[in-house]
Amino acid sequence: MVPLILLAALLSTVGSSLGSPTSTSTLVVIGDPPVVRTPEERFAILPQLGYPWTPKYLHMTLHGNSQQIRVHYIDEGPRDAPETLLLLHGTPAWSYLYRTTIPTFLAAGYRVVAIDHIGFGRSDKLTDQQAYTHELHVATVVNAVRDLDLRGVTLVGHDIGGPTGLSALSRDSGRYRRVVLLNTWLPQGDMFSSLSSIKDHLAYLSFRGLTKLLGRNVPLETVFSVATQSTSQALQGYVAPFPSSLYKAGPASWPLLIPTTPSDPMGVENRRVAAFLEGWDGPALVAYSDREVFTLPGREVFRRVLPNACSATVHDAGHFLQEDQGPAVARLIVQFIHGQC
Repeated sequence: MVPLILLAALLSTVGSSLGSPTSTSTLVVIGDPPVVRTPEERFAILPQLGYPWTPKYLHMTLHGNSQQIRVHYIDEGPRDAPETLLLLHGTPAWSYLYRTTIPTFLAAGYRVVAIDHIGFGRSDKLTDQQAYTHELHVATVVNAVRDLDLRGVTLVGHDIGGPTGLSALSRDSGRYRRVVLLNTWLPQGDMFSSLSSIKDHLAYLSFRGLTKLLGRNVPLETVFSVATQSTSQALQGYVAPFPSSLYKAGPASWPLLIPTTPSDPMGVENRRVAAFLEGWDGPALVAYSDREVFTLPGREVFRRVLPNACSATVHDAGHFLQEDQGPAVARLIVQFIHGQC
């Protein structure tokens, strides 16, 4: 039902956005091909929305390209904290999604690092949709963890941030202590292997078709207003990074990277990661919300590759469970870290 409601809502609003990728903000363009940077005035409202943390930046050089891409992150709490949490978002969110969980983590004495993937949040945005790959997003996490020299990390991954973070963990596992997986999955590229599999993946396949249809014209405010219990004021934080369709190549491309056939690059990588996880002995928590529809096929995969993982259900929440039940999600994670499964 949720995908159908979302489809209807998006199609009803897209007409006004087609052909008018305009913005009153000053366009900041870096390099050739162009990389756009969201003007800072777009984020002026964030402290009022519960996201007061000082922005910090790392820089990445893309393979085969001399351009320096700026990657935004926040880094809060003591550097010698007993626990370090790495918070990874999916699409079309950014680290703002975690704003109501972070205070609980800081109150527990933890260090909290939250990254904005390239194309999202305060990070730079490639304007070429083809430039976005699973490897790009994984490399962003790998490089950030190494550049910040994070150790003893609890990885918290949501949506596509889950497989992205798990791939990064598998490449540098000595830096990680445990994993928390929230409404996420590890798709192997077998969605069309049977009629039952197609049915299980129908919510995602519907969203994939919608993404291909609308591309950069997807009205993100509508996505979050339909898919969350967020207030109209809080929604401003989700749309702030995207003054116009020029900035939306990331949201237009990331859902399409999810593998639908075994030969898709992300499918090949996810099967490698699944094999790695079968031999990984770190603690794991796998949680889904009671109204999740997109990533539920991941539950069986994680039961297979992480058979000793704790499992939990977050009540009264949809896909963006951190938005709907942020403090409850944070308490669940703190309890897990304290050994309460």
